[in-house]
Amino acid sequence: MRLKYYFSKDFETRDHHELEPLRTKYYSCRKDEAMDAVERIAREMKCKICYRDNERYEVMFENASFTATATITSTSFRETAVDFKVLTYNILPTAKGIKVITDLYQRLGKQIQFKDKH
Repeated sequence: MRLKYYFSKDFETRDHHELEPLRTKYYSCRKDEAMDAVERIAREMKCKICYRDNERYEVMFENASFTATATITSTSFRETAVDFKVLTYNILPTAKGIKVITDLYQRLGKQIQFKDKH
């Protein structure tokens, strides 16, 4: 991992990210199911849901350590991509955002079926 990631507080997933934990994950479900699963996970993590947009399929939630935005995109009828943007509040971030995103994806994989794109 590059040094810049170690000191960064802002992380975002995307399809072809150089770091594997920050690559978009795909699931075999509809957008609504993925959005509901993200909200359940946020509540499990004791986060406050700040914003939910049913047109753009975004959910924003926060707790004392971070703020996260989940963007849900339908790639086909039964395939959905979930991306996260996380901003951490630690003085020394130590790549905390990557750990948060990894945890979010692990929890999401337990609620909806992961679809391996590789």
